Amino acid sequence: MNNSRSRLQLLFDETRRRRLFRAVVVYVLVGLAALEGVSNLGSALNFPGWTDTFVAVLLLVGFPVVLLVGWFYDLTAAGFIRTEPVMSSSDPIRNETSDEPAPMAAGARIGQLPSKAPDRKSIAVLPFVDMSPDGDQEYFGDGIAEEIINTLTRIDDLHVVARTSSFAFKGRDDEARVIGARLNVGSLLEGSVRRAGDHVRITAQLIDVAQGFHLWSESYDREMEDVFAIQDDVARAIVETLKAKLGSKADTPIVKPGTDDMEAYNLYLRGRYHWNRRTGSELERGIELFKQAISIDDRYALAWAGLADSYSILGWYRHLSSLEAYTKTAASASAAVAVDDSLAEPYTSLAYARFLYGWDWSGAEDGFRAAIERNPRYAVARHFYAEYLMAMGRLDEAVDQMEQARELDPLSPTIGFGVGWAQYFMGNYDAAIEEYEKTLEHEPGFVLAPWFLGPAFVQAGEYDRAIEVCESWIPKVRRKQGLRALLAYAHAVAGRRDEALGIIRELEGAADGDSAAPDHLALVYIGLGDDDRAFEWLDEALNQRVWYLVYLNADPVFEPLRSDPRFDRLVAEVGLDRTPAARLLPVAEEASSRIVD
Repeated sequence: MNNSRSRLQLLFDETRRRRLFRAVVVYVLVGLAALEGVSNLGSALNFPGWTDTFVAVLLLVGFPVVLLVGWFYDLTAAGFIRTEPVMSSSDPIRNETSDEPAPMAAGARIGQLPSKAPDRKSIAVLPFVDMSPDGDQEYFGDGIAEEIINTLTRIDDLHVVARTSSFAFKGRDDEARVIGARLNVGSLLEGSVRRAGDHVRITAQLIDVAQGFHLWSESYDREMEDVFAIQDDVARAIVETLKAKLGSKADTPIVKPGTDDMEAYNLYLRGRYHWNRRTGSELERGIELFKQAISIDDRYALAWAGLADSYSILGWYRHLSSLEAYTKTAASASAAVAVDDSLAEPYTSLAYARFLYGWDWSGAEDGFRAAIERNPRYAVARHFYAEYLMAMGRLDEAVDQMEQARELDPLSPTIGFGVGWAQYFMGNYDAAIEEYEKTLEHEPGFVLAPWFLGPAFVQAGEYDRAIEVCESWIPKVRRKQGLRALLAYAHAVAGRRDEALGIIRELEGAADGDSAAPDHLALVYIGLGDDDRAFEWLDEALNQRVWYLVYLNADPVFEPLRSDPRFDRLVAEVGLDRTPAARLLPVAEEASSRIVD
């Protein structure tokens, strides 16, 4: 009986989504008008008596044709458009532009399923498929899905999986039940976008993972200027269907448009698309697009936040100096906060910059707490706060924050490695290695893996495995000097001095643009037991404000130096003795209405 009801509900929802009722009503009204017209004309023009009957039969014959055409096509402002088929919850979710599954996204390999039953009020929003004629709107489909995720995370009564984990299944060949089980959610939202000029068609369908049927579906044919209203409609439909509570948001729009300018919005979505790819060149392209959006609307807080996020990550990648990363991140984030104080993203970027580059511990913690207060479900804020807590030696709190981040974003490789990193700092090297290897099962190509695994293997005394990890990854990365230094460190600790000395001489003799970072070179000399040379390079790292110095008190690789008075002096210079840092960067957080150069 329940199965029969589910099928009837599915048929009703699909009929409504395809707007078949509208086509039937229009056809009946037009048919009645035609019959009336023929009857009146027949009397005036002496039509044969069978004319009315002929027209009625013609209309009856045309009815199933209208049903058939109405099922497959829809009349929109852009003309007749084929209605996209809804993706069945029992069928594979495929890349719509190819018969073959798309390349696997980060964290998408299926591992052990969680044992905890999902809450009915839990959802993952999958990337919307680009169905546009030119196939050039992937960024728009991704952006719409991400905007809906960000909107739903602000609803207290819903558990929403973060973007990284939801997008891990992009273009994959997995059934909805498998995705729901992997992400531990009760429902999935999937959809498609079709854009032609200023006209957009968005379809969305909500799937019950356990029962395998559609809870809700709808199609929207609107102009681009209505895109925020569509997002609001979708979010409200999800809330109503899952019986979540809106609270104070019940009588106000859920979606807050960040800008009224559609060109700026489009540039922002394109910027986020490149930002999410996270390579240096993609981040640079994202910065260009965020700047263009800001040049159109300098009060677009999300564009300022995107700019801050980009500068912060480029600093972490060491593509920017700490001074440049701090100054640009702080100015961009402050500009975002000045426009919209409710956003968690700029508070997170500002706090992370204060932590890594500014060495302003109290300011960083205040920022992280402010971000989490504004959006407790923002996984990035909890992840970065956990890293801060690790550097401060508050490891139990760090583990708690990192586990909360993983609950929100279960397939994120950076969070997975972060969970292991906390274990590493606690001295639980086997547990750390286990977490790292478990994450690598999901994301074998995660390029930061050797930086976590190598030191963990060294501290665990598994020197051969540390060397193997470094040697296997060096050919895979573009910037090899850092990993070569890590390899030399592993050789040195293992007692293979000749191999370590050979590598360090090459690294120190390289040209400036091709040399390893000073903290990496110091690491090799720590392994060799040459404290004088180690401190020389650590002093140079201090002069350059290398961000990894924030972990001086936390990372066990520095243990051989901790009894040396020079180490205490270094710690004091960084400010980790809890006194104001001697070299605290000047605050550059004034809100700005100009593009940061």
